[in-house]
Amino acid sequence: MRRPVFPAVALALGVWLLTPAVVATQATPATQEQAPVFRAGADIVSVEASVRRDRRAVTGLKATDFELLDNGVLQEVTDLSYEKLPIDVTVLLDTSASVTGAALDRLRYALRQLRGDLGTKDHLRLMTFNMRVRRLVDFGDPAAVTDKALASLDGSGSSAVFDSLAVALSSATPPGRRQLVVLFSDGQDSSSIIDAETVLDVARRSTPTVAVVLSSASGQRPAALLRNSTKLASATVTHLVNQIASETGGFVSTITPEEDVTSAFRRVLEQFRTSYVLYFTPKGVERQGSHTLEVRVKNAKVDVRARRGYIWR
Repeated sequence: MRRPVFPAVALALGVWLLTPAVVATQATPATQEQAPVFRAGADIVSVEASVRRDRRAVTGLKATDFELLDNGVLQEVTDLSYEKLPIDVTVLLDTSASVTGAALDRLRYALRQLRGDLGTKDHLRLMTFNMRVRRLVDFGDPAAVTDKALASLDGSGSSAVFDSLAVALSSATPPGRRQLVVLFSDGQDSSSIIDAETVLDVARRSTPTVAVVLSSASGQRPAALLRNSTKLASATVTHLVNQIASETGGFVSTITPEEDVTSAFRRVLEQFRTSYVLYFTPKGVERQGSHTLEVRVKNAKVDVRARRGYIWR
């Protein structure tokens, strides 16, 4: 099956026309035992929250254990789900000329292991990029398609890291499934023509959580976008990917080029899988526009990582 190719230039022109993928839906939340049941008239917002203590997942929390603020106004968490919803994982791989040889072999092995770690209802999509973005494996494709795609991986050309991330984030997301985008790159962006503020805006408007596995000797070098705003013109690789991950409730894992990619991918999947999905109906705030979110756990010394906001359309 032939897969579409997305030139970076077309993306840069089209990304401004993206329809925001909003976390808010007209649905009743998933319970601990059931899949989501959709019902008209209930404006439910879902927020994913990772709760950890000493780097270990904190389990057994109830809706009443959480405090959630929407634009500074305390909201009632009406329900939550934990490890119940199926997961769609999009792996976005840097296959530019700087990712070749042994590094590419380690990536192939890591992806096979990641596929094996997914549940029977989970789906994997594989996208690669250099100066172009290619979708090699789509959600629901059989294992034979994935095996063929992994065998065909080859590193060449320059790298459009942030153009490619915007493409992955702008894809339509089906309801009732959790969305994770895993970006693997060495951070050397030499081709993106989208500016940094637009990348951040796309991240804020989209549904997926973004986790970044950065294989880089120096994350303090410039992000090197070809066209950048004054505000973020001096952004480093580490600064920009951390901002993107934080906006979506994700995180950045930095490894050396010689380190085990498999462990990094497995750590990303485990942290995402063991996150709570909280549901609330906004009250006391204007519905339209941008919303800032803050999620806490009552009376507990834990680390909470969640999306920083959403945009109601």
